[in-house]
Amino acid sequence: MKSFKTVIALIILLTQISFSFGQKNIAEVNKIQGFYVFVDCQPIAEYEVLGQVNVDDKDPEIKKSGGQYQSIRDNLIKVGRQANFTADGIIIKFVNGGTDKAEIIKFKKGQKNIGKGKVEQYQGVYIFVDSKPVGETEYLGTVKKSIGLRGGQYTVLRAALIKKCKGQFKDAQGLLLKFVEGGADMGDAVKFK
Repeated sequence: MKSFKTVIALIILLTQISFSFGQKNIAEVNKIQGFYVFVDCQPIAEYEVLGQVNVDDKDPEIKKSGGQYQSIRDNLIKVGRQANFTADGIIIKFVNGGTDKAEIIKFKKGQKNIGKGKVEQYQGVYIFVDSKPVGETEYLGTVKKSIGLRGGQYTVLRAALIKKCKGQFKDAQGLLLKFVEGGADMGDAVKFK
């Protein structure tokens, strides 16, 4: 009987360890203006693509901001909503030196975890944008980077913040990016528990 309890305890321990390791790249994404927003991540739940939209570069907010993250995101949400009001979310694709775009998606019926996505890893660091990790994390510190309007493109800022993070926090496993329109963009470096 004692060995049976030991086996059960071992199975429970291994399940918990496996669960915690599997949560590093899972995020709960933000819902903005009725859309689940996936940036540098893919939805876990099954979905169908309803169409694709490009950023409307004639939008005065885009010109005013110089193409900063929030303006691009909000524009893609607006254009996506106009294209298909019944959609559930968007998957944003930033194109360095090109036109940013988004896939408009609808989750298949009966899906669970529709607000969760599998995040991308860049240079060994999981990137969380408009999302937060599902797994428990330990805060290591914050990195900041100011780049002028001409260099304010998302991919440039992401790379600069990752580089700074890796330089300051060698143990960082994740970076929660926060883009501040008109100010210093930042990222919270975290380690998973």
